[in-house]
Amino acid sequence: MAASDETPPARLLEALYAGVADVAAWNRFLLAFADHMGASRAVLLLTRAGEDRPREILSPGSDRHRAALYVDRHFATDPFVGLPQTRVVSFGEFLSRRAARDVRAIRAYLSDTVGSQILGVDITPAPGLVARIRVARLLGLPDFRARERARMEAMVPHLAIALRGLALTMRRDVECTILREALAASGQGTLVIDRDRRIMVSDGIADELIARRAGLSASNTRLRLSTAAADSQLGAYLEAVPTDGKDETGCTLLVEPAGDDAPIAVAVRPIRPAMPVWTSDRDLLLLRVRDPSRRSRFDAAALRGPLSITLAEAAVTAAMANGETLREAASRLGITYNTARAHLRAIFAKTGTTRQAELLALVQTLVPAEQPPAGHRRHARR
Repeated sequence: MAASDETPPARLLEALYAGVADVAAWNRFLLAFADHMGASRAVLLLTRAGEDRPREILSPGSDRHRAALYVDRHFATDPFVGLPQTRVVSFGEFLSRRAARDVRAIRAYLSDTVGSQILGVDITPAPGLVARIRVARLLGLPDFRARERARMEAMVPHLAIALRGLALTMRRDVECTILREALAASGQGTLVIDRDRRIMVSDGIADELIARRAGLSASNTRLRLSTAAADSQLGAYLEAVPTDGKDETGCTLLVEPAGDDAPIAVAVRPIRPAMPVWTSDRDLLLLRVRDPSRRSRFDAAALRGPLSITLAEAAVTAAMANGETLREAASRLGITYNTARAHLRAIFAKTGTTRQAELLALVQTLVPAEQPPAGHRRHARR
């Protein structure tokens, strides 16, 4: 049969690309893939080298007890692993290369797991992450033949693309979680607004401030600053900021809430997404809101020992851990931006990190932050 006859049908590709980061979408695809392959089930397993449990295992339609049995009893000793990258391999081929003494153990494994007929492919969508895709027929069903192998081989390039998307999404989610925790530790919230002040995105700290009307408020999803002077300054900036993407400085506003709430600093910066997120003609601005009533502080002197860095490098690290950008840190510390960048490169080299998110996570793990005095936190919640 010509290879072109096994081109994946459109419905199967639509199911695969429906949502690379959505577990439900992957389950729907695996059901459709099993049907396309004439298999009893299809399995996607994500793992990292050396781990004794998978990061994720999806096997829609499988008996839950059997799936749990596989994870608890067989995952660490699964013989059908380490396949040549992106090459479809049958379990029969794999078994023929094993020593006779291993056969009895492998047969016992098969009786407890999927069956004797398995086609598999391993794909590495990101360094250290392996995706194992398996399709199986239960005992008593015919063997997989050349047609099924050709069908699976035709799907491998598409699976590789979708899995790379999944890996990138997983990495992005981890980095976003680290950054959210770092911002929360520094008492810093974030919002994204457009030129009409519509709030497009906001996090928990910003939402809390808006709910308490502590310096910020929202009317019909439009942002307002509690102090008339600061609100007018924001309006003036929104009118004046150029649309050509040349403004990188932004502005910083100080909002003095009514009552006993502490002043709130609002840093405004234009952002230019690589792809339009909402509408192509809508300019977006990122607002970083610092709430001193919740803010923990990292001290530069306390960072030197645990991180084995110089005092100048510790000052830059502490500034970023406390919510400042590298450019803001350079300005406050009285050094050039290029010097701050050189310090950051040295910090990465000495700490074994490569990204600011990793550095902030390391700081939070190794060095406790100084909590603000109790009197400064009394208005954090009402």
